[in-house]
Amino acid sequence: MGRPSRSIPIERLQAVDRFIGRVVCLALQPWRWLRGLRPRREPDRVGRVLLIKFWGIGSLQLLTPAVRTLRRRHRGAELVLLTLSDNEPFVRGLGVFDGVIGLDIRSNSWFGIAGRILGLVHRLRRERFDRIYDFEFFTRFSAVVSFVTGAPCTVGFGSTSAWRGQLHTEEVPFNRYWHVARNFRALAGGENGGQVATEEVDPFVPTEQDRAGLAAKLARGGLELGEPYVVLNPNAGSLSLERRWPQASFAEVAQRVNDGTRATTILIGSASEREYTAGVRTAMREEGTPRLLDMSGELAIGELCALLEGAQAVVSNDSGPMHLSAALGAPTLGLFGPETPMMYEPIGPRARVLWKPPICSPCINVHQGKVASCIHTRPECMVNITPDEVWSWVGEQLGEPPARLHLFGSQQRAQDA
Repeated sequence: MGRPSRSIPIERLQAVDRFIGRVVCLALQPWRWLRGLRPRREPDRVGRVLLIKFWGIGSLQLLTPAVRTLRRRHRGAELVLLTLSDNEPFVRGLGVFDGVIGLDIRSNSWFGIAGRILGLVHRLRRERFDRIYDFEFFTRFSAVVSFVTGAPCTVGFGSTSAWRGQLHTEEVPFNRYWHVARNFRALAGGENGGQVATEEVDPFVPTEQDRAGLAAKLARGGLELGEPYVVLNPNAGSLSLERRWPQASFAEVAQRVNDGTRATTILIGSASEREYTAGVRTAMREEGTPRLLDMSGELAIGELCALLEGAQAVVSNDSGPMHLSAALGAPTLGLFGPETPMMYEPIGPRARVLWKPPICSPCINVHQGKVASCIHTRPECMVNITPDEVWSWVGEQLGEPPARLHLFGSQQRAQDA
């Protein structure tokens, strides 16, 4: 899932966006007012469209229904995505964009990042996009980039609680009671009064090379393709570690897979998450040699998708791999706590969610940069989910006698209807 790189922590980037971004938005107001005095002229035909989404592999997965909308709305137009350079392999594998522009922020120097941003702005102005759709939630940086390109029309989310200088020519309200994929689709002009359907989501389809690479790595761990396995993702990215289900709970599920089935448990995570992921194995009971592989940091994005695609069950915290797995059609159980599945439920034909919120949940939202504000010494919302509940679902996927389990989600509600 990628090599670790030296870079400025995301918390510092958010702080800069909050404070320096406000100053930049204020400084651009005279330019905005002068631009507003000129008659707004859009081209007769929209030929080039730029989409902006920097952060979140999961969010990029959920962006694909909006891309379908833009294909219908701007027929024949070239759709180009601007994202972080780390996301480029995944974006290209999705196959829904005509081009990708990457911004590299892997640096511990603010001057290095500033130089790349200036180069990016120069390139975007030179490429002359007809319309820009800014799918970042409320970052001032993406609004500034949209504005300085000089595009005649830019569209972004608007909110009275997150001022971005009114730099977009069109603002679309962000509805916190809608799924993120539906908000993305609405920004693209495709709101139809309904939820986003499974068939609207385009998955990353692994290539034969991806599958061969995965097979070789699994074989080194003693597992052949075709043998049953369960994937556990105990990580949740650095933005909100409160989304992680306890290591000991993941370990208990892995132990039950090991003791009661023929399946192997495979742990996933990025290279930077390898130490934390290893704690799951450490927490398991030392009884014989467990059938468990830790592939943290070992898989390219295509190999990860091939792994998820072939799993008998995938259990994941609220994070990117959960959305990738659901889109691929794998049996996926998402574990939620600080965030609400109303906004981030995995969309897929066999995706389910466990959410047992206390009165304080959810405590993070996109209007505040998805920073958790937990009032407890531990995230009670995640601790409330028991290994018994997760094992009931996993065992059912592996052919164990099913237990009746309340699962949150539109797919489950449709099944129960």
